[in-house]
Amino acid sequence: MSKEQIAMLVRTAVLFLALLNQLLMVFGYTILPVSEEALSELLTALFTTASALWVWWNNKRTI
Repeated sequence: MSKEQIAMLVRTAVLFLALLNQLLMVFGYTILPVSEEALSELLTALFTTASALWVWWNNKRTI
């Protein structure tokens, strides 16, 4: 398999999981029983990590 095919399969799998999650939420099921506070903390941690990696990557490229 080429890199493009693997990337396409990964994107398709992520899209499928997102659609499945959305359908389950519409029918009242939750895959991840997480409180709003825990979700907020998780999103903040992900944003902070992504920001740190982006800044590190940009600094690395300019050196």
